[in-house]
Amino acid sequence: MSEIDTKFKLDLDYKLGLHEALNMQSDVWDFSKEKYDPEHLEFDMCNFMLDNNGIGLAANQIDLTKRVFVMGSLNIPNFPKPFALFNPVILETSEEKVLDKEGCLSFPGLFLNVSPPQWIIAQWQNSKGDTKEAKIDGYLAKCFQHELDHLNGICFVDKVGKLKLQLALKKLRKRLKK
Repeated sequence: MSEIDTKFKLDLDYKLGLHEALNMQSDVWDFSKEKYDPEHLEFDMCNFMLDNNGIGLAANQIDLTKRVFVMGSLNIPNFPKPFALFNPVILETSEEKVLDKEGCLSFPGLFLNVSPPQWIIAQWQNSKGDTKEAKIDGYLAKCFQHELDHLNGICFVDKVGKLKLQLALKKLRKRLKK
């Protein structure tokens, strides 16, 4: 992507929330049959993600059940500029896990401790349909896995126990009262 702009190119209802699509397995993106131009979708999703101060956004978070997400940042050191990943898959994961706090645009202000693998080997297609593969580690690996979970109908609240979630929600309510 070149210059980030706040205008959208596609006529989609861009809003976050607890869409029904969040709990659904997303469909494969078929470059030959989709009604949306993949480069326009990349542009729009990246802008929407940045407008909402995110570092990742899955299509089903905006109620589009297709296997595509965007990730990136314009101001996090060593983080790539925003780009789209179509039909992403994880080919391999490390045995080592990393405990870290995670948030989500679909659950504003809620942060939970999760333990994703430290690194992954991933494959995806870019917005032109070219297949890419890379070993990804650190914060970017965590972001990739979080967004891929969305495409599989899994939210980060599904990855913690009921008690941990209740405690986190209690902390959130307390912060919101201040």
